[in-house]
Amino acid sequence: MADSGLLIDMRQIVKTYNEGEPSELTVLHGVDFYADQGEFVSIVGPSGCGKSTLMNLIGMLDRPTKGAYAFNGEPVYAKEDKELAAYRSQNIGFIFQNFNLIGRIDALQNVAMPMMYAGVERKEREERAAALLDRMGMGDRLHHNPNELSGGQKQRVAIARSLANDPDLLLADEPTGALDSKTGRMVMDLFHELNQELGKAIVFITHNPELAEETGRVVEMMDGRIAGVRQPGGAT
Repeated sequence: MADSGLLIDMRQIVKTYNEGEPSELTVLHGVDFYADQGEFVSIVGPSGCGKSTLMNLIGMLDRPTKGAYAFNGEPVYAKEDKELAAYRSQNIGFIFQNFNLIGRIDALQNVAMPMMYAGVERKEREERAAALLDRMGMGDRLHHNPNELSGGQKQRVAIARSLANDPDLLLADEPTGALDSKTGRMVMDLFHELNQELGKAIVFITHNPELAEETGRVVEMMDGRIAGVRQPGGAT
């Protein structure tokens, strides 16, 4: 697979579960998906269309049944699982609908944790975690545990955590889904800021068509296939 210069270059991705069994189910049918460096792209589609499966593959959390994936020109599936886990932690930041924060530790330690796994010294990781939380408007909540934070505050901690290892890609799975509209608006503004000011590429998976329209490109999925790709405003 030649280096295309893309950040994400996925070709003919097929994902089949229970292959060869009566319960065999193919969820993705030869999907081609790409994203440029620094691009803000959304993936939309109804429940069951394959969005989450594709997200897991983009995020290197799973391997396809067939297909090729290059990230920053590197063939992803040539890596062994342990090597792939380390590569993923350095290159991709995840933001989930339900925040996925660890309840027994404070905001600072939640954000610092990915850096601990990356071998960053404690003083450096805590300084960086504090700076990231401050950027998210959470500088006065460093030592609050998740149960002491609102939904919007939890999501801002989760976004700070996603930036811990300075990844090239932020992968956001329904990040506003559990938030009220005002808080969701604030979180979406943060994504625009990270994209425009820090140059982070963002793949944004959403059920919300209005939010999808704010991204640079909308990828529409249906029945495990790419049904359309368009620029916001209706242009294809």
